[in-house]
Amino acid sequence: MFYRVFKELGLEDGQLTPVRTPLVGFTGPPINPEGMIILMVTVGQAPRCRTIPVNFVVVKQPSPYNIFLGRPDLNSLRAIPSTLHLSVKFHTPGGVAEVHGGPEVARTCYLAMLRGHEKVVAQATSLEPYIPGEEERQLGTPDEIEEFPLKEDRPDQVIRIGALPPPKEKDDLKSLLREYAQVFAWTVEDMPGIPTDLVVHHLNIDPRFKPVKQKKRNFAPERNEVIRKEVGKLLESTIIMEVYYPTWLANPVLVKKEDQFWRMCVDFTDLNKACPKDCFPLPRIDRLVDATVGFDVLCFLNAFKGYHQIEMAEEDREKTSFIT
Repeated sequence: MFYRVFKELGLEDGQLTPVRTPLVGFTGPPINPEGMIILMVTVGQAPRCRTIPVNFVVVKQPSPYNIFLGRPDLNSLRAIPSTLHLSVKFHTPGGVAEVHGGPEVARTCYLAMLRGHEKVVAQATSLEPYIPGEEERQLGTPDEIEEFPLKEDRPDQVIRIGALPPPKEKDDLKSLLREYAQVFAWTVEDMPGIPTDLVVHHLNIDPRFKPVKQKKRNFAPERNEVIRKEVGKLLESTIIMEVYYPTWLANPVLVKKEDQFWRMCVDFTDLNKACPKDCFPLPRIDRLVDATVGFDVLCFLNAFKGYHQIEMAEEDREKTSFIT
């Protein structure tokens, strides 16, 4: 949403939530938003209309447009846009709604936006001398890793950090990791999971798919021993349980890791085919890179794999059965 429209709606700056991530690729150079605000937006005309909450990012930029609706908003409406027909269709309780755009208005806005882009001329004031044949300096990958124990009484529990940062930064990082040592899981017993009264994971299986039972695969004695040990650990920690007469059945798969040890996985190919994929794309890499602007340290620790802590709904557990 552009700031001009924000003020015309009678909204105040105090209602905005601060935003630290700049917008890139919007009008060319990076733009720092004024903030975010959630507003209820009604699309369509009664009785064929829907009202959804939209999280608007407010920017101070001249534009012939009023607002832009992103993919998350279109996904919330389950809308199907057509740029050829300048229309959007979506389902409502009153039937299928259709929102039309005018070709003259679209052309006028597009031409006005093009006129707003000024031609930029860059002039060089000085150039560094170039010596033919001189090898260009390339930055290498910092492969040096330093290991240190997270707890003094557990020397086997080590954490790896980069060895290139200055000593003070490394000491601060070590102190931070030791302060939150309880969040690291070294065994399956350290992951109790999230209580089921808060959240459970449901399988969105398409009812048109029939259950698939894979035939049991035979493994070499070495691999069978790996499977036996891994299944024993999971049973002991109550992460899995024995079931009888399952409707879905998969096979374990062993994959050799870089350290030459085996990792046990489960072939859920058939189950994945029966579950429709989510319509929400992953964050684009340019947005992730833009979020690092102005910071000296980038942390790759996130809660993306937090779904591993969510237990499966009781009615869907047997669908994840595998045979050993």
